[in-house]
Amino acid sequence: MPHTRESSPSAAAVIVAAGRSSRMGETPGNSKLLFKLGGLTVLSRSLLAFENTPEIDEIILVAREEHAVEFQELADAAGITKLREIVPGGETRSDSVRRGVAAVTTEISLVAVHDAARPLIAPSTISAAISCAEREGAALVAIPSRDTLKESSDGVNAERTIDRDRVWIAQTPQVFPRAKLLTLLEESRESSGAATDESALWEERFGPVPIVQGAAANAKLTTPEDLAMAQAWLNVSTKEPS
Repeated sequence: MPHTRESSPSAAAVIVAAGRSSRMGETPGNSKLLFKLGGLTVLSRSLLAFENTPEIDEIILVAREEHAVEFQELADAAGITKLREIVPGGETRSDSVRRGVAAVTTEISLVAVHDAARPLIAPSTISAAISCAEREGAALVAIPSRDTLKESSDGVNAERTIDRDRVWIAQTPQVFPRAKLLTLLEESRESSGAATDESALWEERFGPVPIVQGAAANAKLTTPEDLAMAQAWLNVSTKEPS
């Protein structure tokens, strides 16, 4: 059960781990989340980040049914105590998130939705996002674009240069009030909407989402190259003085 605090609202994490890993190539156990990074699986690292975030009271993990038992065993082995339930994923990411949010304890105020394939999220960033959502009503972890951006309608010719000073790359977690987010996800399902993330739904209904600056290391693991880059980030971080 969630515990109460006088200084901050209760918060839950919905960690989405129901993807197909189709672009990762051959994967252990048919899931990229079972790859090892510095001796821990990708999934274990994501779970531990939220386990070690004081503001998080409970974790809901959304996974494919074929992985439920193995993922529970990994969580137990990693010492995860906040994992309350593993719920089956849906046909789409949005449906998976909806199922996860619906499973959150109703007394909990805020929900932080996170992609399990972002294993290097820092607990301090999670805390900052929750604090921002408490203060501003919502929060999106994102980083400013560092590259020159081009627009192409045909994938062959660059037609326009986009001002990168106005572009931010969305990451997770994205934090919203539990009840409002669940309503948005249910409405999106009924309208067959295809929002790419939760902040898109929020923008459409409520307007701008406050940004909390993330880090390049919090990249989503999609290809083998991403996995190699994540390992490089870990190698650098372990060499830094404490």
